[in-house]
Order: sequence, then structure tokens, then C-alpha cells
Amino acid sequence: MSKYVHDIRGMVNLEITNGFASHLGTIIGNYVGNGKSVVVGRDFSVSSQMIKRSLSTGLMAAGVNVIDFGVVPIPVIHYNMDLYKATVMIAVTASHIRPEDVNIKIFSDHKIPLEQRHAEKAPWNQIGKLKYVYDYTDNYIDAVLQNTDTEMIKKKCFMIVADCEKGLLIPVTPEILDKLTCHTVVVGYKDINIESAFPEPTPERLSMVSDLTVTLGANMGIVLDNDQDRVIFIDEKGNVVRDQTVLGIFTKNALEESPNSTIVSSVVASLSLDDIVSKYNGKLLKTSVNNVLECIVEENAIFGGDEPGMYIFPRFHQCFDGIFSVVKMLEILSRHNTTLSKLALEIPEYSRTVFTIGCEHEEKMNVINTVENSFQSKGKISTVDGIRVDLEDSFILLRPSRFEPLIRVYVESKDHAKLQELTTNVKKLIENV
Repeated sequence: MSKYVHDIRGMVNLEITNGFASHLGTIIGNYVGNGKSVVVGRDFSVSSQMIKRSLSTGLMAAGVNVIDFGVVPIPVIHYNMDLYKATVMIAVTASHIRPEDVNIKIFSDHKIPLEQRHAEKAPWNQIGKLKYVYDYTDNYIDAVLQNTDTEMIKKKCFMIVADCEKGLLIPVTPEILDKLTCHTVVVGYKDINIESAFPEPTPERLSMVSDLTVTLGANMGIVLDNDQDRVIFIDEKGNVVRDQTVLGIFTKNALEESPNSTIVSSVVASLSLDDIVSKYNGKLLKTSVNNVLECIVEENAIFGGDEPGMYIFPRFHQCFDGIFSVVKMLEILSRHNTTLSKLALEIPEYSRTVFTIGCEHEEKMNVINTVENSFQSKGKISTVDGIRVDLEDSFILLRPSRFEPLIRVYVESKDHAKLQELTTNVKKLIENV
């Protein structure tokens, strides 16, 4: 299964053009090899549809057979790669950051060099074939249920409010919940323009699911994005559960089942994750945001995840999977006979500030170096992804954006007064640069 992910993002018809996508497809096809297969899929957006077609033609031009899944969640495509003997999958989706952008996500077993170079085209009689497939959903659903204590969940008859982001068009999650005897209220966009809702879970969407959860007396609300590899949880009281808290819940459960094991997250990880892993004598690895999946596979970790709402259960499959995360949460709730709000209370939450500061790309290393020089003698420094400074009961993290002229800043502390002091000092330091 895949352990490497390339994430290519850009503005449709300006940075990500049909020509670019076709050339990229051929470059990937040259690496995969003539006669081999690549699986492709997309979300519901028109931009994704167009770019996926161009990618597919590029792959075929390299002599690669394209297995087209159509509109389908990323976890479903990934789980079915082996079914079609593919070592590479490509998903094209609307960006979570800007509505005019598109994301091309490439999952592969081995690193694919994507440098600018001439792409070799196959002879006319060796062009790859295109095959549309529709028999993969049941395979994924069956696998989810086989990897879950279904009888324990069924006894609870949970009520779930589910915003699946066009979930009525991709009904995988509602179908799984139905098989688990859940009473599911699906919030979708059946009656509005399919392009009118931005894929990022907005405050309005979260508020609607929160209100419905409380009004209906549901056990949980969930909001899945357009990829369905990310999920946001809302407890029975209507509170959005922090990503780091959910990460803590899953980590605690994993280490209760397998103490002394390895957990992987990114440098964004909360101090609370260190506390939980330490309690169970586990090992916590903090890697760069882009290498969480790779690190999980290489280190044989039992669980891993990252913000925003992305969790990996490698014993199921090596992919961020929002759908399986929902089922896993139901399993935990059933096993402990508890509520999501009570589970969240078991995970320590420390004060955290997250903000961005505008910074041109050529100035980013300047800022990183200045912060490193300022804190060199005051704490433990990691430059795995930007710069993270671990102080006593606090940390500071600066992550330069790959795509935008800004730096993301995270400050967390177990002491609220210290959080304010550190935040003020870091802002002044960056602004002076």
C-alpha cells in the first residue's frame, strides 16, 4: 500500500492547466511503466472533472492503463488499489484553501521524481486503455465492517447527524452507518447548485450540524470534507471537538490496546499528545506535516494523525480516512459506554494560539533563522518542518506555507499567562524581521 504522497496545488487554468495535467500524467506514466495500471478518482467539482480527464489522457499517452473510479472519496479509491493491481493512485479535488485552486494528490508505493523533463510517449499501438469501474464501494464497506466490532456498535443504536459534503452523491458513509443500525440524519446539498458550496467545512456548516445534533438529541455530529479523508467531530452537547483532542482519544485507545507502541503525528502536535504517549510508555514521533504517512509506514506505527482532522489506522489501510475514523469513534464510545463529551474530558487541553503573518517566500528563511538564534539557548529546537522550540511546559512553532506568502505560527502552553507572553514576544520578533 502507498506510503508516499505528492500534493500539487494551483489555480485552475492558470497554474494547473490541461496541458500541465496531461504532461504530469505522462511523467507519472513513464515512472509506472508501459502496460501497468493507475487508479484515478475525483470529487464533485467541475474543475476536478476537467483536470482528471487531462491527467488520464497523459497517463494513457505513456502506455499506462487508467482505472477510473469517477466521483468517490479518497479512502475508497486507496483501499481498492490492490483490487486493480495498481501501485499508484491519483485523486483530483477542489482545494481546501482557495475555491479557484485544485489539488492533485498522488499516492504511491515508491517516490516518484516529478522534476521538469521530457515525457516519453508510447507508440500508437501501445496507448493505455481506459476502464470505468463501479464495483469498488461494496469492497470498501465490507472491509470497514470486518475491521470493526459491529455487534457492539449495533446494540447502541446511535443517532448521528452527518454532513458528508455532497453526501447524497457519494453515499458511502451513510450506507456504512445504516449497516451499523445507526439512525442517521444526512445533511447534503441536493437542492442547490453543486458548485455553490466551498469544500472547507465552514462555520455555518458546523453550526448547522451542531444545532441539529442538540435539537435531535443525537449522540454525535460529523462533518466530512469533499475528499472524505478528513472529519470534524461534534459532541452530543453541540461542541466541536478539537482536532488535537480527537487525536488524543484515538491515541489513548490505540495504546490501551497495544502499549509501548509507536504513534506518529506532525510538529503541530499538542503537548497533551506527549503526556498520553508517555503514560502508556509509547514512542511519539513528530515529523513534518507532509511526511506523516511515510513515517507511519516506515516506523510500523499503530496509529497516526494530524490537523486538520486527518487520522490513519494502518492496520486497516495506510491512508487518511475520515470515514473509518467515524466508525472507530463509534466503536470506542460503545466499548466504554460513554459519550463523546466525556471522552474529550479525559484528554488534557492546553491553551493554544494559532495565527498567520504575511511573509514573502524569499524572506521566510530569514524569519526562521532569527527565531532559531533567539531561542537557541532557551529550549529544544527541531527544524523538521519550519522551526519548533520546545520550552518548559510550552512550545513555539513557525511553519512557512508552501503555497502562500505567509508563515503559520502556533504557540501552546500549559500556563495561560505564559501563552500570552510568548505570543506577544514571537509576534514582535517576526515583525522586527
